[in-house]
Amino acid sequence: MTLERTFELRIPGTPAELLTPERVFGGRPPFRDLRREGEYLMGELVTYTPLIGDLRFPFRSRLQAEAEGRASLVALFPGDEGGEPPAFWAELSGEGTAVGDALAYTITVRLHAQLPEGEKWGGKALRRMAEAAFQRTISRALETLNQG
Repeated sequence: MTLERTFELRIPGTPAELLTPERVFGGRPPFRDLRREGEYLMGELVTYTPLIGDLRFPFRSRLQAEAEGRASLVALFPGDEGGEPPAFWAELSGEGTAVGDALAYTITVRLHAQLPEGEKWGGKALRRMAEAAFQRTISRALETLNQG
């Protein structure tokens, strides 16, 4: 299962903070363990779903300074190159722009989850319910970023 959502976010900030997303978003749901190593931003997107519980989606992205007052985030595979992907993982990409005393972001989150297919109608229905619950839950978590 792959779910993708693009959203816009505007928060107070300075142009220098475009290159410190670990400080801007660290400690804010749905982000956990957000850290930066050189040009790489890593962490987890975490959400609770009623049918499954806490789900953690590790991600790794490369932060790039662009023109004055602009930065971009390029999604990378979170594991070892050529290795097996984890059962749950995320791609986080986007662009940020300094606009006056605010930072405007366009962020795309693509979540990957390996769920059992379900061979009979009951298993298939459970999978569809899990997908729908997960979609609603991650959407709510991402909307909290816009609410400050």
